[in-house]
Amino acid sequence: MKELKMRRNQKDFTRITMLLFMTVLAVGIVKWSYTANEPSIPTHNGEFELSLWITDNLCINWWKNEADNTYCFFIPNAFKNQKMRLTFSGIPYLAIDGKKITSGSKYCLAQGTHSLITEENNNTAYTLTVWYTSGIPTFFVQTQSGSVKSIHSSKQLSESGKILIMDSRGRSYFEGIIDEIHCRGNSSFDKTEKKSYTISLNKSMDLFEMGKAKKWLLIANAFDDTLVRNASAFFIAELLKLPYTPKFQYVDVYINGNFVGNYLLSEKVEIGKNRVNIRNLEKEVVSLNKNCNLADTDFFMEQQGRLFSTKGYHIEKEPEDISGGYLLELETSDRYGLEASGFLTSRMQPVVFASPKYASYNQVSYIAGLYQDFEDAVFSADGSSPYTGKMYYEYIDVDSFARKYLLEELVKNLDASFTSQYIYKYDDSISSKFYAGPCWDYDKSIAASGITEDGINLNDPKGLYAAVQEKESDIWYALYQHKDFRKTVAAIFFKELEPHLKNNCEKIFFEYSKNIRSSNDCNMIRWNTFPQAATIDEKRILYNTKVLELADFIDKRLDFLKSEWEALQDD
Repeated sequence: MKELKMRRNQKDFTRITMLLFMTVLAVGIVKWSYTANEPSIPTHNGEFELSLWITDNLCINWWKNEADNTYCFFIPNAFKNQKMRLTFSGIPYLAIDGKKITSGSKYCLAQGTHSLITEENNNTAYTLTVWYTSGIPTFFVQTQSGSVKSIHSSKQLSESGKILIMDSRGRSYFEGIIDEIHCRGNSSFDKTEKKSYTISLNKSMDLFEMGKAKKWLLIANAFDDTLVRNASAFFIAELLKLPYTPKFQYVDVYINGNFVGNYLLSEKVEIGKNRVNIRNLEKEVVSLNKNCNLADTDFFMEQQGRLFSTKGYHIEKEPEDISGGYLLELETSDRYGLEASGFLTSRMQPVVFASPKYASYNQVSYIAGLYQDFEDAVFSADGSSPYTGKMYYEYIDVDSFARKYLLEELVKNLDASFTSQYIYKYDDSISSKFYAGPCWDYDKSIAASGITEDGINLNDPKGLYAAVQEKESDIWYALYQHKDFRKTVAAIFFKELEPHLKNNCEKIFFEYSKNIRSSNDCNMIRWNTFPQAATIDEKRILYNTKVLELADFIDKRLDFLKSEWEALQDD
């Protein structure tokens, strides 16, 4: 098994500020039109280009499979058995399966392998394989430059563009302007070719009944050869009734006419009416400082009280009530330096502000002090703060933390103690406590991550993980030391989770895989998933085996957790 290096706390951190410039497009709906940049196939006599127009003004490019030197068209399933326009240049002649084709003529490309001949009376043939995707929506994105080279070079760079979304039947679902598209992710950005993206529309839209919003995420699932780990984890989160669990929709994605694979269209974890529905403190601060760019205000970084470090901004105006709302993320120390606002606890836990991004001195001081008091309490033997005398459960909503812990432990999530752990806080008029969630980022869960540096086998359905201490500030470990917390966890597990999941795991996992079967075929070919397999049939066998392993892992994990917590029911 592949050994993974877990991230450790670092004392050095840096602050990075970069001004981003983009071309602003006019607001409104635009007529869709690609500038075709089709790749070329070499012949012994030079180069030629072949384009497939699935509509009068929508072109898709072919892709060269470097593994076997063949060429592929990946076509939305809605256009199966339809005649589509083929155009070519650079050659006088083209025959497909022996039938001469005139440039601009319509032709029905059946799924499978076809022979291409580019010169009359020439025996040299090229292989073209046609694949049709599943009956899921399709995203067509066009960047202003017609390239992704720039945004793939840095997450800090972005482009404007436009977007067309087709439903599963090939009908136009949405067409409009992209204010900004940029890459996202951490290790997935650095270590994978298939990138994830954040898309900011020029106006709020309700996509697939997920609620109106401007920002949307296209999750590549690049670390997940099954493509179903995130979806399955979100399903389990819904069973656990975790508030603000992101909604999602599988989609096929084309960028600048190039098929880039199967993606998970998802809500962004952010404060909003249709997202994390708490008070938007950031919006209020922006409103009070209309003529001020908050990022340009005076920056502070200092130690406060028991806190190792705090950082934020000296903002002139802010609401009288700064008790909420906050969206925080427990992060790794190396990423802490890249965030605008945050703090390091006395145990060196980095906590960053997802919102407000540019937190004021007073906001940082308030929320950092509150979290430090909680940390002091939860890490004490009796659960009380030696400084305030308050119990740990007076600082948090125990129910939400118990449900979030259950999810992390059940799927044995690699990131459980390190990153992508969100916490939010209402203003005090609603609640003075921290709440756990929303859940996020599970492509390295459910038997995906091998053996940790500390020797924990994440592929083994037995054994605790989230509750095991790997660094001094592990919050799940600290909570698990308290018997009342463990009993809350056990009660939820036996009453709400285990009865619904047991003996249903295989059905759940295979239902997701079934819905994207053909799309996954295309994705496996495009990104060479399971490179040890020579044919698509062999890839399918390996894929189905992997999905079955996921279901089996969760089923056995339920058995282990049941045995681990049975005694707590009778206690």
